[in-house]
Amino acid sequence: MSKQPPVQNSILHPADIEDILENFEHLLASYQNLKEKNSIYASFKLTARKLDVLFPLKEHPIHGITGLHAVEKYDDNGYVREYHYHWKRIIPKEGIALSHISAWENEPHDAPNTPVQFEVETEPHHHVPAERKYRKENYNVRTLKAAFEFIDHYIMSGDEYKAKVIEP
Repeated sequence: MSKQPPVQNSILHPADIEDILENFEHLLASYQNLKEKNSIYASFKLTARKLDVLFPLKEHPIHGITGLHAVEKYDDNGYVREYHYHWKRIIPKEGIALSHISAWENEPHDAPNTPVQFEVETEPHHHVPAERKYRKENYNVRTLKAAFEFIDHYIMSGDEYKAKVIEP
């Protein structure tokens, strides 16, 4: 099996929130015990430098009440320089490890002292379900739209999302 080409230096455009809402409204829900009651957003902040939004999703029969938390940081030209898309349980509110379902990001983890189990061939990378400390290469989920496309199947089917942990 051949490796995918590196994707580190490709230009990424900011998320189109209106397009996201139009294409994925069937996944969204509102919950009374979130900060922004009766809203499609549990939280929403957008500036010229950063997007930070939590989209509450329809209840999943296995994962429960989940949300997609998106953070995009923009460079001086308005392009995405760093992103984090985290699918997590949002009710009840728990710590990062307990709420984690999956995540995709391009935050670099290439320091010389990075433990071997955290090293990946690519940036961006993908956090393994239920085992956030482990990472896998990721070539497909690099935008908010792609993150929604990925989780759409799991929310609509009710299937559990899980992946094998491959230890070095």
